[in-house]
Amino acid sequence: MMRLRNSPWDSASLVLAVPFVALVLLLAGCAGGGQGTQVDTSGVQLHQGKAQGTTYSIKYLSEDRLDDAVFEDLLEVVDVAVNLWRPESTLNAINAWDRTDSLFGFVDSTQIIGPLWALSEELHELTRGAFDPTVSPLVELWGFGLSKRGEVTEADVDSVLAFTGLRPERFDMNEEEADGYYVGTWVHKGDARAALDFNAVAQGYTVDLLLEALRERGIDHAMVELGGEVVCRGVNAAGEPWRIAVDRPIVGSSAEDRVLETVVSVQDRAICTSGSYRKFYEQDGRRFSHTIDPATGWPAENGLLSATVLAPTAAYADALATAFMVLGAEQTRGFLAAYPNLGVDVLLMSDDGDGGYSVWATPGFEAVSQPL
Repeated sequence: MMRLRNSPWDSASLVLAVPFVALVLLLAGCAGGGQGTQVDTSGVQLHQGKAQGTTYSIKYLSEDRLDDAVFEDLLEVVDVAVNLWRPESTLNAINAWDRTDSLFGFVDSTQIIGPLWALSEELHELTRGAFDPTVSPLVELWGFGLSKRGEVTEADVDSVLAFTGLRPERFDMNEEEADGYYVGTWVHKGDARAALDFNAVAQGYTVDLLLEALRERGIDHAMVELGGEVVCRGVNAAGEPWRIAVDRPIVGSSAEDRVLETVVSVQDRAICTSGSYRKFYEQDGRRFSHTIDPATGWPAENGLLSATVLAPTAAYADALATAFMVLGAEQTRGFLAAYPNLGVDVLLMSDDGDGGYSVWATPGFEAVSQPL
């Protein structure tokens, strides 16, 4: 757990904000698994809806159907905590804090923001900065957030780079404890314009929470999907691993006219894809992707069209898929070679320069996929 550490701003005045969320989530896990067990397929339950600006689908094996509120309430809690499209979200309140001489304080009663911050710090270090939640001002600059798109110059990028980057002197967050109990969370900004964006990890983290809600209720076989981020536990109604499709990276395609590249068998793992072939705009003959390179401040231009990641959790798969889009195919392969025990398998599809694409996958990914 994060703790308030000695730093140059420890003596600053502490300003406690009114907590935005009062609901406390208690998502205790329970044991279970599909392999080597008899699976009761008498009931297949399905919940679908809209959340976080996209859709979700939850399928699980159970004779009893859970109340929709089990999932809707949890989705709402995450939204109120970190959704930048919700004006009243806690994350928007953090981003709006415009003082550098004081700390912004809040009570993270649902424990959503704290874990996301800790995970972001871990992934930022692991990927050597390719994953960075402080790119929010750059996302806005390039018109991929709430701001209108405009012409961007090198001077504009350099001015924003001056206050982005996950460094304690630029943006820091710490949790305070007293007598072993959590008291509150404090945020320091080195520049009033600094801001956070958890979009590259929040949906994956939400998927993990939804699966945990199912596990808490004794459900061992389930598939949870939110905005294309997927986590699977156990097996499907046929007693086999869940089958998840991966799209072919056709530039300009949409979810409605998708063409499938492969189908992946997923059991007790998560699978997430990030791509540059749908979210982009063209200007003066140049294509600008929504994936921003935190090092340069510019949209990533490395030829990688999509990165699909199999990982133990959806939060990890979601964040690493984004990081790999920043790194590109060659550096991603180097990353995987450096961390062979990370439990990650990857499918990379890159622009081949001739209007098509090339495919590269780890042996572990190839073993569970069936090209179409």
